Amino acid sequence: MAHYGVRKPFFSQKEIIFRSGGRAKVFNISSRLQIFLILLLIVVGGWSAYSNYMYTKSGQIISFKDQELSQTRGAYVDLMTDFVAIHRNISSMFNLIDEGNLVDETELNRYKKQAQVMEDKIRQITDTNEWVSTEEVEEKLTMRDALLQRDRALSERSELMAKIGVLEDSLSKLENSEMEILQQVEKLSDQEMNKIKATISSINKSIKRQNKYFNPLANSKKNNTGGTFEPDVPAVNNEEISKKLQEVFTKINNVDYYKTVMQSVPLGKPVWSYWLSSPFGRRSDPFNSKSARHKGVDLASNKGNTVKTMANGKVVRAGWASGYGNLVEIDHGNGFKTRYGHLNKYYVKKGQQVKVGEAIAEVGSTGRSTGPHLHYEVIYNGVNVDPMAFVKAQL
Repeated sequence: MAHYGVRKPFFSQKEIIFRSGGRAKVFNISSRLQIFLILLLIVVGGWSAYSNYMYTKSGQIISFKDQELSQTRGAYVDLMTDFVAIHRNISSMFNLIDEGNLVDETELNRYKKQAQVMEDKIRQITDTNEWVSTEEVEEKLTMRDALLQRDRALSERSELMAKIGVLEDSLSKLENSEMEILQQVEKLSDQEMNKIKATISSINKSIKRQNKYFNPLANSKKNNTGGTFEPDVPAVNNEEISKKLQEVFTKINNVDYYKTVMQSVPLGKPVWSYWLSSPFGRRSDPFNSKSARHKGVDLASNKGNTVKTMANGKVVRAGWASGYGNLVEIDHGNGFKTRYGHLNKYYVKKGQQVKVGEAIAEVGSTGRSTGPHLHYEVIYNGVNVDPMAFVKAQL
């Protein structure tokens, strides 16, 4: 059976034996000495650990403080350069101002002096502190100047873009207004053209009965020329408006052309107050009651009432004519002529140019007539047509 001895305490007395030269030397280590050595080892180890921690911590603190100091120095340099740059820019702006227009020039000069004193103090600090480099300040100052110029340019650009935005908005509204106006003009032009075409259609009913047809586009004009019509339209960047302008100008030109041609067409009442006493065509002759062809219409009216021409033209006859009595004949061009018979008196002479609405004579009863009336004829390309279609037509 194994034999176990009694277990000894951890700090029981220890012996250390050294052998040298055949001799043995014994050192006894008491319990108290063991405890003291253990405590000493713990204290030394703890102190070493604490010293190492504090060394590391102080290094971090110093590094952080150095970083803060560096940032502070940089901020100080930035502040100086910002001040100098701003001062220079303000001074440059002041130089552009006409000081004679300032209300208080003293305040301006006082600010300039204060700013100059501050700049001199900053430069003095820069010169007396080694950690502030003059070259660094100048370098940053140049950069700050460039940044200020950039910021100023960006600010001006922003303001300019805002103004451009307002102008573009106004332009857009103006273009919308222009388009509305053009649409209204186009509508009016269409209405005017439809009215003219309706009038032409009404007189053509009379002309067609005589196997004729009036086409304004086929009638001659003075100084005839040829070629496709291209209206002179102002240059516009907006394609939609430019297209609409082209259309409107074309329609306006067409209306103007038609109106010019229609000034040669006798439209309206040659005498203001009348009643139809004898129509156009076959009738019973008022003197012998035989069947006869009436080339015009008789518009009964009071003697002396004014007779007007209803179109521009040239008087080709003015005088006495058998059967007609006093007669005026006007050539209006484009194939149209008018005749005015049985006049009491006439105010025009052969070769005279007359305008639409111009008074040319008075209602009378001269020649082969039974009473005061106006014998009125409309002739187109040598053929008499019913004048009542022209008398009733309006533009």
